Amino acid sequence: MSLPPVFRLAALVALGAVVFRYSLAAQLCLAAGLTLMAMRRGTDSLVQIFRALRRIRWLLLSLAVIYLVIAPEPGPGGTHGFFPTWADFELAIRRAGVLVLLVAAVELMRQTTPPEEIAASIALLLSPLRWMGIDTARFSRRVALTLDAVPKTAEAVASAAGRAGIRGRNLAGWSEAAAVLIRDIEAGATHTAGSAHLPALPRPIPAEWFTIMALLGVIFGLLWV
Repeated sequence: MSLPPVFRLAALVALGAVVFRYSLAAQLCLAAGLTLMAMRRGTDSLVQIFRALRRIRWLLLSLAVIYLVIAPEPGPGGTHGFFPTWADFELAIRRAGVLVLLVAAVELMRQTTPPEEIAASIALLLSPLRWMGIDTARFSRRVALTLDAVPKTAEAVASAAGRAGIRGRNLAGWSEAAAVLIRDIEAGATHTAGSAHLPALPRPIPAEWFTIMALLGVIFGLLWV
C-alpha cells in the first residue's frame, strides 16, 4: 500500500529523529528494508540511490578519518591507542551509516513523491506554527520550487558540461560549459520552475492509518535492536 505524502514525510521525520541512536544491527535492518523498498520500484530506483550516495563519498570518508584517526574513542583510563580499536570502527561505521540511511530514505521519498506534494505535506505538518504568525504555506511553496528546480539545474549543468567536452574530473573547459549554459537559458531550453501551488492532499483512509502506525512502530522499535 502506498502511503499518503504526509505520512511518508512524517515517517522520514521520525526516522531522522531516532536513527542517530540506532545500533549497528538496527542500521543493517533498516538498510535491508530500504533496499527492498527500492527493489520493488525497479533497478532504476537503486541506481538513483547509489548516485545520491556517490555524491557524499568524500563526506563519508571524512567521517571515517575523524572517528578512526583524529578523534577516536578514548580507551581505558582515557588514553588513546596507536591503532583504532573495534569500538572506533563500529562508531565510524555507525556515524557514516546514519548519513547513508538518511540520504537513501530522502532519495526514496523524492522518487515516490512529487515536489509539490512534499511541500504540501510540510505545510500540513507545520500548520500548528501558524498561531505564532509563521507563514508555513509560503515557506512550503519555496521548498516546492527549490525541490523542483535543483535536480533540473543539475541536469542542465551536466548537459552543458558534456557538450563542452568536459569528462570526469577534468577542470578545463568550464568556461565553455558556462557559455553553453547561458545560451541555453537565454534560448529558453533549460527547465524553468513550475507553479508554487500546493495541491490538496488526499484524506487518509483507516488502512493507511494502520500502516503508518505500524511503520512508526518499526522505526522506534529498532531502538531496542
